[in-house]
Amino acid sequence: MKKFFVLILPVMFSFMLAFSESYQYYIYQNDAEIGNIIVEFDVANCLGKTTSILNIGENTLKFVSETKYDDSWTFQEYSLEIFVDNQKQGTLVSTYNGKKVTNQFNGINLKNYNVENVIILDNNFILDHIFALYYKNLPEGKYSAFVPQLSLNQTTWNNAILDVEIEYKDPQNLVILFSGLAQNVAFQDGKITKVEIPSQSIEVTMHKKEQKAKNYVEKEIIFDSFDGFKLEGSLMIPKEVDKNKKSFGIVLVHGSGPLDRNETIGTLTPFLHLSEGLVEEGYIVLKYDKRNFTMAKNGQNFSKVMPEAFIKDAQAAIRYLKTLPEVDKEKIIVIGHSQGASFLPYIIEGEEVFAAVTLSPALLEITDQIVYQVEYQINYYKKHNTDNSLDSVIKKLEDVLTEAKKVNESMKKGEIDPNELYLDYYSGEFLIRWSELSRSMVEKFVNMNVPLLIINGTQDLKTPYELLKEYEKELKKKNDLEIVYIENMAHELVNFQTLKFEDKVVDQIALWLESQGL
Repeated sequence: MKKFFVLILPVMFSFMLAFSESYQYYIYQNDAEIGNIIVEFDVANCLGKTTSILNIGENTLKFVSETKYDDSWTFQEYSLEIFVDNQKQGTLVSTYNGKKVTNQFNGINLKNYNVENVIILDNNFILDHIFALYYKNLPEGKYSAFVPQLSLNQTTWNNAILDVEIEYKDPQNLVILFSGLAQNVAFQDGKITKVEIPSQSIEVTMHKKEQKAKNYVEKEIIFDSFDGFKLEGSLMIPKEVDKNKKSFGIVLVHGSGPLDRNETIGTLTPFLHLSEGLVEEGYIVLKYDKRNFTMAKNGQNFSKVMPEAFIKDAQAAIRYLKTLPEVDKEKIIVIGHSQGASFLPYIIEGEEVFAAVTLSPALLEITDQIVYQVEYQINYYKKHNTDNSLDSVIKKLEDVLTEAKKVNESMKKGEIDPNELYLDYYSGEFLIRWSELSRSMVEKFVNMNVPLLIINGTQDLKTPYELLKEYEKELKKKNDLEIVYIENMAHELVNFQTLKFEDKVVDQIALWLESQGL
């Protein structure tokens, strides 16, 4: 069964290493180094330790684990310490007595699982678990696997017990399959030589790769927003920029949620690749950490931050870019993704920008859009659920749909309580304001007073391209508007199958801007 991107299950990695040794590995995604792993395995005492460090966007994640096994290499106790930017977030402890898995996080009881003959395969590159599979000498076949970190979150803890299949291509090559995701492990002389996760463009190797030299300079910046809030970001300038000629500037505006300047989502960093691609094309690019991301990083409560703040923050970025001597203030382009795309009509008001680009925009009032999105996903997964492996995902989405319809109905009746929490995340006040901003979006796009490019992927399960097709004729009443559909692109600007950033996004933006005289 093929891999489905929207099924948000963390990655698991597999290794088999030599006895009582310590090994270091390097992790690459799309040939860019994103972290390293140190594994220690004590065969005599049936003890495994793994330390994995990931550089995701602007954050450093560190996972320190220890797993105790019995003589048959079945796990008995597992501990995982989680650090973000060297600040400890907590400790997860899981124990297994052969029939029941119990879990605690910082001493608080979590969901438990009644399961026999389970193997442990945690995510976050906890590689000593694959040591145990190696010494356990598991034959080919299907097994139940426990993924401890999935038990941490109510939205994922029902998926913490997974069906896993183990296959051997030959004595030196192992494949682990789960939820349609294949992990290929090659080993020699009792140690791993290479691990590949093709669908996520991830490779783990013992040998450090030479990194490609950057053709741009990246500067750390801080600028003030409307209320004096300090926004942190990066300014990316091509090395070959003409010192005697002002260059075109681009501001990137994020989607929803507390996102950093690279719009980091798990191991995906769409704004990192987008900004690198655009600066390679000769544009100066400004990207910044979203205000709620900065507040969360600083331990501040951001529940009172409203959508208007994100709009004003983007306007502050435009104004800051115009102050730079190397930037042509008459040639500023604003690119918004998802929520940021929908806010573009408001962002450019009074800012005198040259052009705008919307990536995967929502076209409906927000609660209508949520209902449409969830219904679309349910139908999509039902269509592809040929082996019933997506039953739990469909059931979860159906539960979300029930709640989303209630919220939508309350919004239409004006019964949303500003002080209540809806859909497990949004405050009522935030939803009310977002609803007001997202009404008549098609009309707002048509009335924008700058050239507009709309890009959508044909495998976007959050802002489906079919909806854009439905409104295409009305949108094209705007003479300087162009719509581009990118085959097999998901909402996160990656190829739906490989999860690689879709370079066609950069190509299409560059071609369109060239057609506009840039």
